[in-house]
Amino acid sequence: METLSTCRDHDIATVTLATPVLSRQALVELGETFDALAAKIPAPAAVLASAHPTIYLAGAHLSEISELDADSCVAYARIGRALADRIREHPAPVVAAVHGSCSGGGFDLVMACDAIVASPAATFSHPGVRRGLVTGWGGTRRLAGRLGPGVMRRVFLEGRALDAAAMAALGAVREIADDPAPAARSAARELASLHPSRLSAWRLLRGPGFVDRFRAFVVKKS
Repeated sequence: METLSTCRDHDIATVTLATPVLSRQALVELGETFDALAAKIPAPAAVLASAHPTIYLAGAHLSEISELDADSCVAYARIGRALADRIREHPAPVVAAVHGSCSGGGFDLVMACDAIVASPAATFSHPGVRRGLVTGWGGTRRLAGRLGPGVMRRVFLEGRALDAAAMAALGAVREIADDPAPAARSAARELASLHPSRLSAWRLLRGPGFVDRFRAFVVKKS
């Protein structure tokens, strides 16, 4: 079964996952896809989409997680973190087009994107706490940096879901659209038109320790 597909529309590449479950194979193929896109000159902006009608991304494959031990879990976590880093550091903007439930590791990857366009029915959650699981893909740090520690505690400790309106109020969702895919392509194209230094500044500001990183950015540019 095909794990994902990539469709290029001039300066925008839409990467669509065939299944919402982020298996090890899906993580590896997503990483390879973003590596290939980053190697193009110029690198295209990207939209991260899902082919499932109601679930955007359901997170890691639970059967794969159940087989991990103290040694293999470290390597598994590194695959997810490396993919999030590829998305976060892609040479051009990456926008998530979220149309349904986005949970677990899927939430981690979406928060690594430059922007999120969501449908009114979209939800964002980390339900792993109910199963005794905590993400190893950098979500705890990334959510605290972008949503604040209070919201992060509600998501990770209480297992509460955030809807699209709540995420928009927090500044994490750029736009709410009935059909998020074309709106995400428009957002990606708009962000790609910005001067590269503005995109770099946004990426520096969106995570933990942003004051020190922004100071270093200003010194470097002056």
